[in-house]
Amino acid sequence: MLHPKRLAFCIDGLWLALLAAYVMAGAALAPFHGDESTQLYMGRDFYLLLDGDWQALAYDSAWTRQPAEQHLRLINGTVTKTIHGFLAWGMGMPRDAINGQWDWELDYAANGALGNLPDGRLLQRARWASAAQLALAGVALFALLRMTIGRPEAIVASALFCLHPVILLNGRRAMMEGSHLLGLMLVLLAAAWLLKAPSRRKFALLGIASGFAVAAKHPNAFVVALVFLACAFAWRTIKVALDGMREQIPGQTRAVFIMAWVLALLSFYALNPAWWQAPLGSAVATLRVRVQLLNEQVARYGGYDTAAEKVEGFLQQVFFAPSQYYEVAEWADYDAIQAQISAYESSGLAGFALLGGIPGGAILLALTLGVIVYLVLDWRYLKKPVRLLIFTGGGIALITLLVTPLPWQRYYLPALPFALMAAAIAITRLARLIWHRMGFMTY
Repeated sequence: MLHPKRLAFCIDGLWLALLAAYVMAGAALAPFHGDESTQLYMGRDFYLLLDGDWQALAYDSAWTRQPAEQHLRLINGTVTKTIHGFLAWGMGMPRDAINGQWDWELDYAANGALGNLPDGRLLQRARWASAAQLALAGVALFALLRMTIGRPEAIVASALFCLHPVILLNGRRAMMEGSHLLGLMLVLLAAAWLLKAPSRRKFALLGIASGFAVAAKHPNAFVVALVFLACAFAWRTIKVALDGMREQIPGQTRAVFIMAWVLALLSFYALNPAWWQAPLGSAVATLRVRVQLLNEQVARYGGYDTAAEKVEGFLQQVFFAPSQYYEVAEWADYDAIQAQISAYESSGLAGFALLGGIPGGAILLALTLGVIVYLVLDWRYLKKPVRLLIFTGGGIALITLLVTPLPWQRYYLPALPFALMAAAIAITRLARLIWHRMGFMTY
């Protein structure tokens, strides 16, 4: 007979395997998005890496060498495009056989005529790769809550995460969101593990995870900054733990913080060949072109005019809105896209809005706010890893609210896992309360 701990481990493994299988199963059916073409097109850079053509990848401050490709290298993460390039290369596709960049000035048919629609086999494999990263993000979320809160909360949170229609749609597509969410969850998991029992090895792991997360998608830099700030607030706890080690190193607490930052930068730069020759210039240019891109999107598609609209947009996209299959209104007129949406939604693989729609969104919002208030009031008695989740989640929610200029659902994606984790904590605690009350009433 299995030991209870081993049995629980096996059950958890089976649970996570079932969730992962569901995440992977619907990847091929996800309705197409034009940015998938662009991300696959960027996979051509992998061939330049194989050829050792660093000069073609390097940042050109004069913008005289392939400016369109350089623009894409600066505004996008590199993890997804590297995976795409590897997949295309593994299929034996020549570099030029990869589809072209999606042109948002043209309609669906015109892009298809220009060869901007991706090869079906490559698209499917790229989506499986993205969905696999999303599934791993669900595993990391489970491990995070299992370590910081408890097993029931981890089970509920992983279900809410892996079955959420918005997370599934964005994480399954051949875009950056699968890598984005994986990087976010890995940083949180590494930081929570560090705060539970600090060590130099865990600081190193946090640094490497941070570099990967930002390389996956640049907005993860906000998560990394908040996590390091939370660790700084726990300075005394970390110092006591490190001072208690056998190998005494003067000033080692500061040293490990610096080491983690250095490892984060090194791992990020290692994954960003375009930055190698001019790291500072690349960083400044990246910030400039990202701001320019957001301004162009607002000018073309319309954005928020007031703070009240921003708050309404945040609440709508995080708690109430159904899956946003496209951001450009003209896509509603494309028969091919509408057929894909119908097939996806009727497949049973599009996720389950356990807390979706107006009533479900209201419940999710109430549960999230309720558990946040409950935990903040109990702040003095919370463990450091739990404080980390509250601090980082609150910070990400505030930053997302402030910096998101238009109602595009995937821009709000970083805030969603924290809301689902809070809801999972509330659901399990309410379930325990009801269970105990029922148990009391039976006597």
